[in-house]
Amino acid sequence: MEILILTNSFDGSSDVIVQILKRKKFKVLRWNVDFWNKYEIYFDQNHFSVTDPLKKTISSKNNLKILWRKPFIDLMDFSKHKKCKNEDIEYAKSEMKSVIHSMMALARDSTKLFIDPIDEHRLPKLKQLNIAKKYFDILPYEFSIIKRKKKFKKVITKPLNNAQVGDKILYASQINQDDLLRPFPWFVQEGLFDGRDITCVFIKNEVFFYYCDYKRSNKTVDWRVEINKKKQSKWHPLKHKKLNFLKKNVSKLMNEFKLNYGRLDFIEFKDNFFFLECNANGQFGWLDFTENKNKFILHNKFVDAFLND
Repeated sequence: MEILILTNSFDGSSDVIVQILKRKKFKVLRWNVDFWNKYEIYFDQNHFSVTDPLKKTISSKNNLKILWRKPFIDLMDFSKHKKCKNEDIEYAKSEMKSVIHSMMALARDSTKLFIDPIDEHRLPKLKQLNIAKKYFDILPYEFSIIKRKKKFKKVITKPLNNAQVGDKILYASQINQDDLLRPFPWFVQEGLFDGRDITCVFIKNEVFFYYCDYKRSNKTVDWRVEINKKKQSKWHPLKHKKLNFLKKNVSKLMNEFKLNYGRLDFIEFKDNFFFLECNANGQFGWLDFTENKNKFILHNKFVDAFLND
């Protein structure tokens, strides 16, 4: 079996995944989509192939398994193509996106996909919340464009889709509902500023819970604002009297979601756990570096589940 990983050069988890696969003696090619012009991508009516800068080739003619990681088209590097017009760059990005999804579509016809990019469209956050309320507490919320219908005492807003707004990232933030620009699309949710951030990694019916030292407050409610900072809050394995109940319900939820993998976010408040969302292809690498360094427990679990799927 040959393995193709679709990702980018910044993906630290793929560094570890490639090492594990090579130790297991698999032929693996990592396609860093941001370095798009260093790889030869070929399609004809019979097959497709990818050749990396070292002239290693992987082909759909063989027993090929594809791992969808982080092939972010927006990261494509055009610095060596300064004569290209913006419309040419956007066209190239559009074509590359189509080719990547064509690979996944062809793979979908012949084998199981451990992570399928369709899942992010199949399970948008509003549908997730509608299903998850069967298994977990949900914080009251509303989405509206012209005017609000509900009034919450403490409110946060966060994006339902891409958090990138120009050069900035829109983190979950406290707001006043009446101050929101209208007509504009806003998702708002009741805020729990005293709660504790919990995340969970689900890998093929194995469930791993962690909590964060991050101190939530009225001013900063999103732990991600600390990412890549020197004094970033630490994460630890969760020990709690409800842990078995939580793991069991996560498995039920993910089975209903029909996902092999996902990272789920919760807020813990007074021993209650409120479901926030599930990222069907969420990052998990930093959790492997917080405890049992260099053992890469989650990465090994992830690779084994991918290979056995």
